[in-house]
Amino acid sequence: MEKSLFSELKRIGIDEELASKVSASLDPEYNATKKDILIMQEAIMQLQLQGERNYQSLSSDISALRTELHRDIAGVRTELHKEIAGVRAEISDVRAEISDVRTEMGSFSRQYIITFLSLITTIVSVFVINWHFHQ
Repeated sequence: MEKSLFSELKRIGIDEELASKVSASLDPEYNATKKDILIMQEAIMQLQLQGERNYQSLSSDISALRTELHRDIAGVRTELHKEIAGVRAEISDVRAEISDVRTEMGSFSRQYIITFLSLITTIVSVFVINWHFHQ
């Protein structure tokens, strides 16, 4: 049990000297003293300190990742706003072109109507003149 306890204490991060003292103080044939209690408290405090260091490390890593994430999100938002502004400009250009096409189509329609009416007028005038001279 002594070797396995020692190896387990080493594995969880307690230094070698303290791990051997704790392992020796938990030996059933050994009489515990106040010093052994202090050794146990020291082991517990080392574990707490190690836990706090791990927590602080993780906390600073999370804070760094959070800042990086916020920076990346701000960059994406900026790019998105630029893209949206570009799309809006393209849409307004398309609307202007559609307006121009409508105007042209209106003028084509008027031209066709004028041409058709002048053709009808010509045909009617030819028939009227023809009818007048054949009577």
